[in-house]
Amino acid sequence: MTGHPLFQRIASRLAELVPRCSSRTTEPGILVGFSGGPDSLALLLGAHLWTEQEGGFVAAAHMHHQLRPGPADADREFCRRRCKELGIELHEFHRDPRPEANRRGLGLEEAARKLRHTFLQQVVRNDPRLHCVALGHHRDDQAETILMRLLRGTGPDGLRGILPVRGNILHPLLEISRPEILAGLQDAGEAWRTDATNLAGDNLRARLRRQVIPVLNEVFGPEAHLRPVRTAALLADDLELLAGITERALEAAGDPDHPRDLDRDRLLALEPALARRVLRAWLQQRSPTPAGEGGTPDGCGLEHINNALAWIETGQSGTGLDLPGGLRLERIFTRITLTGGGELHPTGQDAADFRVLVQAADLPAYPVALGRAEGAGENLPDRRRLHCPAAALQGNLRVSHPRPGDRIRPLGLEGSKKLSDLLREKRIPAPARSRVLVVRDDLGPLWVVGLARDERTRLLPSTDKIVTISVIERHPDL
Repeated sequence: MTGHPLFQRIASRLAELVPRCSSRTTEPGILVGFSGGPDSLALLLGAHLWTEQEGGFVAAAHMHHQLRPGPADADREFCRRRCKELGIELHEFHRDPRPEANRRGLGLEEAARKLRHTFLQQVVRNDPRLHCVALGHHRDDQAETILMRLLRGTGPDGLRGILPVRGNILHPLLEISRPEILAGLQDAGEAWRTDATNLAGDNLRARLRRQVIPVLNEVFGPEAHLRPVRTAALLADDLELLAGITERALEAAGDPDHPRDLDRDRLLALEPALARRVLRAWLQQRSPTPAGEGGTPDGCGLEHINNALAWIETGQSGTGLDLPGGLRLERIFTRITLTGGGELHPTGQDAADFRVLVQAADLPAYPVALGRAEGAGENLPDRRRLHCPAAALQGNLRVSHPRPGDRIRPLGLEGSKKLSDLLREKRIPAPARSRVLVVRDDLGPLWVVGLARDERTRLLPSTDKIVTISVIERHPDL
């Protein structure tokens, strides 16, 4: 019964949201995160109806965390069977988050969330038919998120909760409650899988559902826990107004000679509340890490923003302040700049998580111009690549970190330079230098990702064959 009113409601919401994350007017593609639970099943059925009505493309993705071997195997088989019945392609990924949690010092939930996010985005990048990721968070999830943020201490941005559209992530079910989803699936004759840890587990959200929400509903009346969603809706217009004010203030606080940086005096001349918003918005624009609560890079909260403003006011020129995620603020006279972001190097990452892909590239009419435009290579979170002459490569390419004695001959330099000296000159913070990614072949370092390329990678007028070197995340099951 894919035409059930519940699925029609979801399909209509997708038709509203997809244009906000995809510029394509025909055949946009959605990847649905599909666990087999009721929320993701309803979303998948709604997306299936959306494809029939709007002419788009839909695929599904299922991640097996290997934490519940028996039930998780049954979840996977259910997802395979349901997708086959619907004629929907299913992408699968098997990864235990415990090693990731231990290696990065994360909680198990957080590590699993990051793995899922990386997996979903990798699938989208690898399939040109896909443009958006749709997740099944519903109104009850929204209420729980707002409650948790409120009790932890948050500002108005955090009280917005989960956004309907964030980048290329869609949340089409935020206006639908969990009871509505269950009732709709039952009415449609659908079966689903149940994860007992969602209610009986020891994680914070499960404890909130089990211990706190029943008390709230008893004291304040039935469905009292859903009322914070109304708070988020009431804040929406005010936050939109604040966003416009912040955007104009950010433009005014920029350094006149360096548009991507801030001017200390102009920033500090703002009202403190507006200065915090401007700094937060600037970090969000400049940082390659996903924005967390309040729009700051993941792990960077209000305390960090306040500390950063205090340092900007009192810090001396030539000094810096480290922020979460390997980011570092630096002051150059009255100019405030950010290092350690994606425009310089990926920090806090293990070279073992990456691999090198070499592909033949079309030869442009002016290869030299391509090399100049590319500079030290592209280094965005989802695109790290460099073009170079095919003849420059010697032996096998691999990704590593800097090694003792490494030398490189940067473009235009007569002799070679120690890699350690290069990183120091590039003002890479000392703790981050050992985590810079280096692509090397049998002759040594070829490319310090995002920082420098060896002279032998220069594109010349005589270059007759070029290749694209891409550094991509390694996923065993993709």
